Amino acid sequence: MKKTFLLIFISAALFLLPAVLLFSQSAAVSRVVDNAGLLNDDEIAWLESLTAKIASAYNFDLVIVTEAGIGSAASKDYADDFFERNGYGFGAKHDGCLMLHVKGDREYWFSTSGRGITILNDTAFDKLESDVVGFLKRDDFAGAYHAFISDWEKFLVLDAKGKSYNFFRAYGLYLHIGAWIFSFIIALFVVYGMKTKMETIFPLAEADCFMIPGSLAFTQKNDGFLYSKVTKTMRQSSSGSGSGSRTGSSSSSGRSHGGGGGRY
Repeated sequence: MKKTFLLIFISAALFLLPAVLLFSQSAAVSRVVDNAGLLNDDEIAWLESLTAKIASAYNFDLVIVTEAGIGSAASKDYADDFFERNGYGFGAKHDGCLMLHVKGDREYWFSTSGRGITILNDTAFDKLESDVVGFLKRDDFAGAYHAFISDWEKFLVLDAKGKSYNFFRAYGLYLHIGAWIFSFIIALFVVYGMKTKMETIFPLAEADCFMIPGSLAFTQKNDGFLYSKVTKTMRQSSSGSGSGSRTGSSSSSGRSHGGGGGRY
């Protein structure tokens, strides 16, 4: 009887251990560190709940850090060190991504670790940067941080299925529409070719055959200026000055990080 009870107790403990460890990590360290004071309490609680959901579902840490300024430190080094110093990341490779937003310098940086380095490929980074910077430029900080979490959830859903966010997933809708337009154009050419084979009467481009030779003569010619047309083209500005490595580089402690960032 005692052996049976002991086996049941050990089995229950092993079953609950991962959940207990996850809860203890979530409770010990905040994933939304608003040192710049850009968010209210409700926004912080909302973003914390979203990052906790990601951590529970995918064993992946998403961290948001805001600072008014970081002095002479580089955004990359600051973000990498903050991630390591506070013990973020799941598993032996510390899977996760930290978004650093330096309000005073209008800088942002995404620091990836573990499997986050491979998940955030060039196409995924371009989407993440475009979505986040769009909100940052409008000073919608809560929207920017939510876009960061939302995009990462898309990437992690694909990763769980053994897939990645690539060119075809980024532009799938446009490619689909383009394929329909291309098919329509081909169909028009085919129908036009069939139509021309059925016609026995063709239009003439000139009317010379209907005129009596010498019956039409111009005695006066004038050149008159009618109008002028000026075309202006607007110069396009870039969405942000992005930079950085998506493949991986070493932090001050020697651990590998990836990601990138820039100014907005």
